[in-house]
Amino acid sequence: MKKRIFLISLFVLGLVFTSLVLSNPDNEVLKAFELRKNGKVEDSRALLENILRKDSTNAMACYEMARLNHYLLISGQGIATMDDILKPINRAVSLDPQNVIYAYFKAIADFLSAFMSMQTGTAEVKKKIDETCTQLKKVLLMKPDYHEAALYLVEIYGLLPKDMGGDSLQAIAYAEQLASENDYFGSCARAALLPKDSDHVKFWMERLDRDKDNPDLLMEVGKAYLGSEDPTNAEHYFEQAIGIDPSRNTLLLDLAGYHLMVVLQNKDLAAKQLPLANASYEKYLNTYPEPIVPLKAYAMGFRSLSDRILGNQAGADKWEREARKLDKYFCKATGMPAPLLFDAPDVVCHHYFSFFTPY
Repeated sequence: MKKRIFLISLFVLGLVFTSLVLSNPDNEVLKAFELRKNGKVEDSRALLENILRKDSTNAMACYEMARLNHYLLISGQGIATMDDILKPINRAVSLDPQNVIYAYFKAIADFLSAFMSMQTGTAEVKKKIDETCTQLKKVLLMKPDYHEAALYLVEIYGLLPKDMGGDSLQAIAYAEQLASENDYFGSCARAALLPKDSDHVKFWMERLDRDKDNPDLLMEVGKAYLGSEDPTNAEHYFEQAIGIDPSRNTLLLDLAGYHLMVVLQNKDLAAKQLPLANASYEKYLNTYPEPIVPLKAYAMGFRSLSDRILGNQAGADKWEREARKLDKYFCKATGMPAPLLFDAPDVVCHHYFSFFTPY
């Protein structure tokens, strides 16, 4: 009798557990995210569309759809627009206005929209920048220690002219606030506001001398060397940062991108620069932990471009096939896909990438 009661109890618990899983739509959104992260973008989109068809008020699904469309936009295949990003993220924020994850992504999407308007010279730039800043301030109201949001405000207010929304006094105020709260982000804010002819290598080396094993500072020194067109020293510091924190392996993509960018500006340098780019792409592909599928495909895609420029058509075709096999919507933008696209949709993103510098 006791055994029978025990088995019935297990059966009931199993039904309850199954019911909870099936009734939690966020599990399905997480599944859609994993599909996209593993290169199955069409399957991910189909699943999200099905979730939203059943319940158009699922904020997490709206957020994930916005990120999927962002990824499709940078695929360069013309199958997504800025509106395809803004519409679902605005919907997510409307449905869950206190969710800082969605609020931060909306700020990034607003800034991307403004940045694209800058490139095309439309008259809406200042309006879009104002909207971006308003959204970033909302993020900080929800989470005052969201240093990445404050750093965007420093860059926007400090680096844009007044007619585009720049405001030097606000830039200084946010920079001072960051400096009082966090040494690293305070230094990033100060570096962003340095005069154009400043020695950024010296600036970051002074900080590294006080904290020699800090991967953030090693990374910044390396990026400063890239900015001063010294990829050899950049690589040295990048490798130190990766040695301490293997997740920094994407710095190898920055290094490869530097060499490729030099060639895109001057094709005569291809024979010297592209083998260096190829070495960095291949080193990245062989790092541990293994790179995620979208970034592996991205590296392979640009390895293909490198071979194509060098006249190695067979090698270019091979790398292109490998990239498309992993993810046929891999990013075609010269800058690598933003890491905030690859955190799970229930995780607060703390990745930062500048719209004003290539590294």
